[in-house]
Amino acid sequence: MSDASTTDGISEPSAFFGAEQAQITEELDPSIWSEIDGFLASNPGGQERLIPLLHMVQESVGYLPFAAQEYVADKLGLSPAQVYGVVSFYNFFTTTPRGRYQFKVCMGTACFVRQAQRLVDALRADLDVELGGLSEDGLFNLDQARCLGACGLAPAVMVNNRVYGELTRLKLKKLVQSLRSQADRKSKKGPDGSGGEASR
Repeated sequence: MSDASTTDGISEPSAFFGAEQAQITEELDPSIWSEIDGFLASNPGGQERLIPLLHMVQESVGYLPFAAQEYVADKLGLSPAQVYGVVSFYNFFTTTPRGRYQFKVCMGTACFVRQAQRLVDALRADLDVELGGLSEDGLFNLDQARCLGACGLAPAVMVNNRVYGELTRLKLKKLVQSLRSQADRKSKKGPDGSGGEASR
């Protein structure tokens, strides 16, 4: 008989695999707690809310900090091990910080033969980040993808959920500049979108 117990179909490992990492102090925006509470209040139910709630947290924070996982576990009546088990099972969840803009350069055959590697090299230089890494300003991640399914647009790059095709070095540079400007505009707005300090 297994040592694992089960609650509503969610199995609980015998130990919290992320326990050591969970002890790392994480500085989180206090608003995340009210966002979680607000989500639960507007979506009544039980433990079936776990995955949608984790999606909401990751979209808001950029990843799933262990402190947030523990808070979610407490609110849903689960153990941290149960929540961590779900997070570690699905590859669309991440426990490491992610940038606001996640670049994935397609390295499929069509893109590769159309110089996709040049795009990788250009992004490494423009974003000052290595493959698999996070830029120092916290805005960008850079990764490669086996195929984005956009062969007719080769060479292609996905930024978050949007695909940009037929890219050249110049087009890519303009895209990065546009995203930096967009991030700068967002950072200057207050939490209510009214324009931050300048509007007070």
